[in-house]
Amino acid sequence: MRKTVLALAAVALALTSCGASDPNTPETGFMTGLRAVFAFKTCTSKLEERFGLKEIAGVTSNDMDPQPTGRPGEWDVKFTADVTEKGSGRVTRYKGVCRVRRDKPTTLDASFVKEVKAGVAETVRRVRPG
Repeated sequence: MRKTVLALAAVALALTSCGASDPNTPETGFMTGLRAVFAFKTCTSKLEERFGLKEIAGVTSNDMDPQPTGRPGEWDVKFTADVTEKGSGRVTRYKGVCRVRRDKPTTLDASFVKEVKAGVAETVRRVRPG
């Protein structure tokens, strides 16, 4: 699974560089889709890093609100996401904003909301308020 996601991210990054040369011109729907896939993977990785999550089995979000900012292809994506950890089965909810920029790294401002489903009994996690 990790190799597949890594390969997808590499292809998306390579194709993203083939986008419009003028940063003020609109991107094609294909490029926007690829950039969205890459941004989703980047934001998921940042959630893993920031909150010390183990390997993620899945992310569910039915509350995503992408707002265009600045140039075409740049968004602030407000989200609420339920993250399922592989192994423990724990499901935790996070809320935040993922900032996608064409010429800068994607950044994430997120906070822990609550534990939706407890994981394996011997696994305990303490999350500091962000």
